[in-house]
Amino acid sequence: MKALLFFVLLTVLNGALAQVERRGTNEWSLHLFATGSERYTFEGGASARNDGGAGITLATARNLTRYFSLGVEATLAEFNYRASVAPGSGNAGAGFETRGDMESLALRVNGTWNLLSTSFTPFLSAAAGLIFLDTNLRGEAPANACWVYPWYGQVCSDKAPDTGLTRLSYGVGGGLRYDLPRDQGFVRAYFGGEWIAFSEATSAVGYWQIRADFGLPF
Repeated sequence: MKALLFFVLLTVLNGALAQVERRGTNEWSLHLFATGSERYTFEGGASARNDGGAGITLATARNLTRYFSLGVEATLAEFNYRASVAPGSGNAGAGFETRGDMESLALRVNGTWNLLSTSFTPFLSAAAGLIFLDTNLRGEAPANACWVYPWYGQVCSDKAPDTGLTRLSYGVGGGLRYDLPRDQGFVRAYFGGEWIAFSEATSAVGYWQIRADFGLPF
């Protein structure tokens, strides 16, 4: 029995430490991820609480060397949030609470550094690009006055703002990659953070992310 276990362990280690020639190859991947909850504060006293969400990414990349790849990705995601709206200029009323469902489409360039040229390797990754946001704020303001909303800043109306937003976004993280035998593809486990640039925010607007990737060469 000990000999059998040793043989199995040796076989697994041999596969994990096998050299992989990624240089000059292309790959596409599908990423499934979940995001964590965070609280954000904005100028004028507005705030929002991200209750967490999920999303999906389709990515393609070119392996420039054994270790480094450069690619592009498109991500669809959604998270639910609770919003605290504050009174704005000339508004003596009290603030009010509302909710929303943030939907996003992000287009980014990404770079990945595989630390080893073996089948099993840790990796680091970074991405940056544009994100298009639809806040889907629910409910209207209680009076026709100036209100300070999260994401938007001051809006003077009795209607909640409903315009789409375009911002810069970026993310960094890392994880583990395993290349399956005989060019059958790869799987990755990733953990990292993503942030969205809001000039109206007084805190970082971002969230942690846990992700599973499934890829194939082409």
